[in-house]
Amino acid sequence: MGIRYEKDTILNWVNEMAKFLRLLVDKHEAFEEPVDLAPIENGYREFFRKERSWMITASEEELKSYVDDALHLEQIRPLALLLLRDALLVRDAAEKRQLLQHAKFLFGYVSAKSGSFSFEDYGNLATIDSLLASN
Repeated sequence: MGIRYEKDTILNWVNEMAKFLRLLVDKHEAFEEPVDLAPIENGYREFFRKERSWMITASEEELKSYVDDALHLEQIRPLALLLLRDALLVRDAAEKRQLLQHAKFLFGYVSAKSGSFSFEDYGNLATIDSLLASN
């Protein structure tokens, strides 16, 4: 019974995170100025219990340690998606690069850890690689 409850909790969390990401994507308009990062900051706090500034400044080792210790496997990909969305919205080149590198790391890490890979993630990685090459 306890395992089922935990699976239901994780499933509910993933559904809420998906709703948040959909709202974030739907709200974004390509030429909107200035970009309000408050919803993204709230997403980091609410879903991952970390500040956006920590996500930007953390090393890959710190990030790996955090996801191993604090997150379930199902939560890693949504974090990578949030980092990618954040990178697409941010204007600062250094922040953008760091967020893209973290997202790329997490997409690869969750793929290796779960033993699965999706075409959507392949597209996300291609987007990240093209953005990193252009900066």
